[in-house]
Amino acid sequence: MKRIYVAATQQHDGKTTVSLGLYHAARQRGLKPCFIKPIGQRYVMDRGERVDEDAVLFKYALDADGDAKSLSPITIPRGFTHDYIFHRDPESIRGPILAAVGQLAEGHDVMVIEGTGHAGVGAVIDASNAEVAAMLDARAIIISSGGIGRCIDELVLNQALFDRCKVPVIGAIVNKVYPEKYDKISASVRQGLANRGMECLGVVPYQGELTYPDMSLIQERFGLEVLCGGKCMRNIIKDIIVAAMSPQNMLSFLTEDGLVIVPGDRVDNIIASVMTHVVTGDPDVPSIAGLVLTGGFVPHVSVVNILNKVDVPVLLSTEDTASIAVKISNLVPKLGPGDTNKIALAERMICDHVDVERVFAAVGV
Repeated sequence: MKRIYVAATQQHDGKTTVSLGLYHAARQRGLKPCFIKPIGQRYVMDRGERVDEDAVLFKYALDADGDAKSLSPITIPRGFTHDYIFHRDPESIRGPILAAVGQLAEGHDVMVIEGTGHAGVGAVIDASNAEVAAMLDARAIIISSGGIGRCIDELVLNQALFDRCKVPVIGAIVNKVYPEKYDKISASVRQGLANRGMECLGVVPYQGELTYPDMSLIQERFGLEVLCGGKCMRNIIKDIIVAAMSPQNMLSFLTEDGLVIVPGDRVDNIIASVMTHVVTGDPDVPSIAGLVLTGGFVPHVSVVNILNKVDVPVLLSTEDTASIAVKISNLVPKLGPGDTNKIALAERMICDHVDVERVFAAVGV
């Protein structure tokens, strides 16, 4: 079985997007792929086991072979790294990974292995991405976010660690390139990487849709109570508005698919926000994605009755407006099993903009 290690220069560069695309491309070609995230830093509980979020995505959205835990053999809970430093045991990390790979390998043509962070992440527990790729006899792809100078510098730096561990690097993928800069950046990074002896496997344009959270993610991530509008929790959020000013001024800041964060006792702004849904057919009147009511204030039942008649999710937060607004603004969405449209878009983007044939040929599929 051939093994492709999907690495990156830093977090959120697009490892999951590329992994989805390669997995999909393998299936399209009649191959039987499998997936593993050897070490996970962000996990959920699945049937009593800690399982990385990306493993959950592949297991339940793509019906990947193997149980969820075999797709995510090692997860790093809070305090683990500190304890490991003083009680070093490399086999406790490598053993479960090798066992999981052995279970998944049988009957499959290619394994897509998703790393975590940059090439050196995991070194503190004797399992950097480069070391894990070497242990699994995999060939690596390195992803970087769009740009020219910094992008190439970081790709070369990460390649050096893979080279040190004797891991062959197939090439690089440059992701999240803004459309208006696409032609310039594509030409520059292809030549710049060639100058350093690295092949550019593809340049992928930025897709804002993949970066937008929905209301259900906000609710789950911050443990917010759903006041009403639960059937619309898949509403996509494209903007955030803190409605702390008077209604006549607040209305000018509303945007289509915006999330309005407002104190729960500001009934004027709450009503003004949802009433935009009553006006239909006017392109100048935006429909919001939802509301977060802050401060632990629950509006009077008469107001809640109005909210229940509008298809707008309303969440309750006990935190003050500024605190929850900062947390939501800093949230980096991850693809989840329910994001079927985003998953399909990610698969198309990679198949359209990455030389997947070159990737498969490099590993001998």
